[in-house]
Amino acid sequence: MKIDLKRLRGDVKRLKADRVASPIGKIKTGATEIIRSNFEELERLRREDGATWTEIASALAAQGVTQGEGQPLTGRRLTALMHNIRTRAEKLKGKAIVRDRTKMLPERLQMDGRTAKRTVSLSPEMSRPLGGSVPDQTISEDEIRRTALAKHAHLLRKR
Repeated sequence: MKIDLKRLRGDVKRLKADRVASPIGKIKTGATEIIRSNFEELERLRREDGATWTEIASALAAQGVTQGEGQPLTGRRLTALMHNIRTRAEKLKGKAIVRDRTKMLPERLQMDGRTAKRTVSLSPEMSRPLGGSVPDQTISEDEIRRTALAKHAHLLRKR
């Protein structure tokens, strides 16, 4: 099956324009940004002053903070926005920790921005002692291979 590349480019261009024009992901009322920038103070009002989310939302609505199509901010919506902002901050914090850990890798493990080859370890069932060996001793990978080869040596004999 052949496709019309000219039509494909046109369709992709049209779909891209539709996506860019879409309201999804665009700032609508600015309530999230206002709450994000004042997050700590809103938490403090709730914790220390004992205000409810509904009272805080009403006070914000009185100052012009709206939701959706210009409706006043509600306590339920404020609670949801606070939760979303908190969750996002924790997620970003977790990513920053992982990023910091990779920066702390010893230089000898880093080569041209890549991590050096890691050593291979045996699974627990492969590293347990064979037969009458002492339990404290571990067997090497080479010994495991030789044992497996010995089991099948009769198949490998020349006739």
